[in-house]
Amino acid sequence: MLKEEFRRAFFSWAFLLAIVITSVCFAIGLKEYGPPVSPFIRPEEQYLYPFAQNAFDAFLCAMGLMGPLVFFAPLIAALPFAASFITDRSSGYITFILSRTSFRRYRTSKYIANLLAGGVSTSLPLLVGYGIINIFYKRGFQPIPALGEAWVNVRIPWVNANGTFGYLYRTKPDLYIFFLIGLAFLWGAAWATAGLAVSSAVHNKYYALVAPFAFYIIAHFVIGGISAIAGWSPLNNFVPFLLKTTSPMTTFTELGALFLLSTLGVFALAKKKHVYE
Repeated sequence: MLKEEFRRAFFSWAFLLAIVITSVCFAIGLKEYGPPVSPFIRPEEQYLYPFAQNAFDAFLCAMGLMGPLVFFAPLIAALPFAASFITDRSSGYITFILSRTSFRRYRTSKYIANLLAGGVSTSLPLLVGYGIINIFYKRGFQPIPALGEAWVNVRIPWVNANGTFGYLYRTKPDLYIFFLIGLAFLWGAAWATAGLAVSSAVHNKYYALVAPFAFYIIAHFVIGGISAIAGWSPLNNFVPFLLKTTSPMTTFTELGALFLLSTLGVFALAKKKHVYE
């Protein structure tokens, strides 16, 4: 059963579309950052500022500082498989599959396949994108200016990145970026699970896709608009370098709460009677 749900989740047009959307969002952010050779420096001065455009800054800009991925992540995560309870019911597939296995096994297999599909759809293009960036952009930073001096030819003038584990930005940049990619996977898995929980209770598949996205955006504008609690915005914690007040506490507490509540929602709402109706 698990193998079948994996096949349906990963070998589908919806999963491919999610990967394409994530890749396009990442590419838009990278385009806004600029080419490997800085257009702001005269060619004869490029050797003076070799890291004006660098791989690490480029990734941060592509992921969230300049790209739209941060806004569409929950929608992308839900797209591959979150509405599958509804499509299984409307197509009659559920009648066929429950003649071969138990509802409990069917539900658990779908839950696992969905969260993995959601996580992969939001993180795999980032991993591939970072590999491509490292081929074309130089790996290094412009020097940190002395106290009182201005930054020179630096696109992101940070000693440390904002928020959760931002101190790794210059000391261990690869580790920091792999943390961001892993975080994108976890958030994608959590939002996909939220979509599956919604599809357990409603009959319209578009509600299952849009509900997590709508909650994410509304929560951001409500919470993010209040400076004292802006660090708890789900958008800021998906890409924690957007805000200084994000922290491991805000990021992982919010992520854990979303994942726990979404999981409870799936197993509490996805009853055999509800899914059949």
